Amino acid sequence: MPARPWPAWGPSGAEGNAFVCEWLAASPRLPVCLQRREALAPLLEAWSVEAGHPLAAEASALAHGRFRVFSDRLVDLGSPPRWSQDVLDGADHASTRHASRLGDAGAHDVKAAWEVSRFTWSATLVRARLLDGDERHAELFWRLLEDWAKANPPNVGRQWMCAQEASLRLIAVAFATQAFRDSPASTPPRLRLAARLADVTARRILADFDYVLSQYNNHGLSGAVGLLTAGTLWPGLREAARWRRLGLETLCRETLSLVAPDGGFSQHSSNYHRLLLRLLSWAEVMERAAGRTLPPPVRRRALAATRFLRALMEPDGTAHRYGADDGAELLPLSGCRYEDFRPAVGTALALFAGERLPAGPWDEDALLLAGPCPPRAPSLVPFEADFPVSGVTVLRNARGAASFRAPTRFGHRPSQADQLHVSIRSDGEWITDDVGSGSYCAGHPHGALAHARHHSSLTVDGADPMRRVGRFLWLPWTPCVRSDADGAVAAWWSDPSGFRCERRLVRLPQGFVVIDRVRGPRDAEIALRWQGRSRKGLSRLRLVCSLPSQESWVTGSEGDGEGWRSDRYGSFTRSWVRRLTVRGRDAVFVTAVGCDVELLEDAALIDGVRHPLPPAR
Repeated sequence: MPARPWPAWGPSGAEGNAFVCEWLAASPRLPVCLQRREALAPLLEAWSVEAGHPLAAEASALAHGRFRVFSDRLVDLGSPPRWSQDVLDGADHASTRHASRLGDAGAHDVKAAWEVSRFTWSATLVRARLLDGDERHAELFWRLLEDWAKANPPNVGRQWMCAQEASLRLIAVAFATQAFRDSPASTPPRLRLAARLADVTARRILADFDYVLSQYNNHGLSGAVGLLTAGTLWPGLREAARWRRLGLETLCRETLSLVAPDGGFSQHSSNYHRLLLRLLSWAEVMERAAGRTLPPPVRRRALAATRFLRALMEPDGTAHRYGADDGAELLPLSGCRYEDFRPAVGTALALFAGERLPAGPWDEDALLLAGPCPPRAPSLVPFEADFPVSGVTVLRNARGAASFRAPTRFGHRPSQADQLHVSIRSDGEWITDDVGSGSYCAGHPHGALAHARHHSSLTVDGADPMRRVGRFLWLPWTPCVRSDADGAVAAWWSDPSGFRCERRLVRLPQGFVVIDRVRGPRDAEIALRWQGRSRKGLSRLRLVCSLPSQESWVTGSEGDGEGWRSDRYGSFTRSWVRRLTVRGRDAVFVTAVGCDVELLEDAALIDGVRHPLPPAR
């Protein structure tokens, strides 16, 4: 990772304009630069209105130094921007030290200093130019890239600390460079700068590639796709053929290793699963532009991963969220909201299944990234799904859906202590759901909201099913044991002290019922928690317990992070926790929505129908 200036990378000064001419002639053209703007503009305008996303205003904000961060609020970084400013607390993280001398520990969240340098904002400028044809959007992109390069020389400062961040940045710059390749603003010096960024990024990825791959997560996939990007879209660079070959080989190996045959992803996270689809979709788009496709085994896993996430989606595009969520959104090419998974799923369906979702603003994503959508559009009616190895089950009825988190095997490190978590959506409202991740920063008072107390699940004496030994590591990996019954999904886990927590989720035509039993060798404080967006929503739950219980409502607790949710990374809003606490060694809880419940000695009476309790083993 040598700290050499930009002219020392990529095409040499002697190559001059010849490199650019060769690049314009030989670099594969992506679909975004093959479509007529006059045909795209009316579609983009209609979709912008339908999505309620003022694209022109967003582009104007960028021109005035205001950047949207974590798909949330606008932050004023000035003009030229303060590229290393913490977008959450305003601290300045600019540094002239070599990237290898910097760390991410401390009171500040380094992701907040990296956010704007992911260049996701460049997608806004691409879309704005397609909408109005104004070349000032291309000029602004290049001016910002030039300023970023001046402020962040190769391998110096925080923006070069992480290979994944460098990869995601290169993908965004590559897409914008393709979209603007025929613009008058794309001068030879600027195109050479993009090539130099590709060169230094590929070499940065390789500097610690073995370590990155050892994480067995999206970092390895991102690095592989970063190499593939540099090698495919800049074929004139000296190492391009090797990068492309190594990137594709690694991508194939990582996909087959990290994506299960049922489509589940190693990171145990719905949002990182979306990032997986984005990376695979981008790789497929590049391969098609070069006259190839991804190998069939990779495409099969990509399709399985697409159908996995499709099964978690509701008709409005929201998904049953679980696991860590750092706000990652690669190439946001539509006006849809961050929590809407239809852009990513729709594009992946088009690429790997030859299908499309019913028409809507999310189609913009597939059109700009992959070209015209397939004509076939299956219904968006949600369906049930059960992925026992990956630990996600979704049950549905006419009024809503409930998801159950019960991983039966951990082949890769768990993301959160969310065993037996249940999210419930009824009559179009999320009654209970996952509260998000907040911040990965160890110094944040609320942290990553990853403990059992931050989920709709059970605790014994306040303990987690696993012990947290690092920011991203839980030990031991505690799986669940499935014990399904007719019309229900059930699972349990046990701890070394002898306590066993068992949960059964029952789907009925009129609602859902959750039956819990916790038992152990001694008296303990047993707590059932339901996490909700509002007190009114949680009040729809009917709760009964076999022991005398104490019910409490918690919101905005400063001590342990209970009563907070994070819909966007780095932001916290007050939410509600409905908690039922008992003292004993054998307790049964029954929770119902949409039906009445009564607890008998050996059964739960639900709308007059007996449902057996888990046995007292």
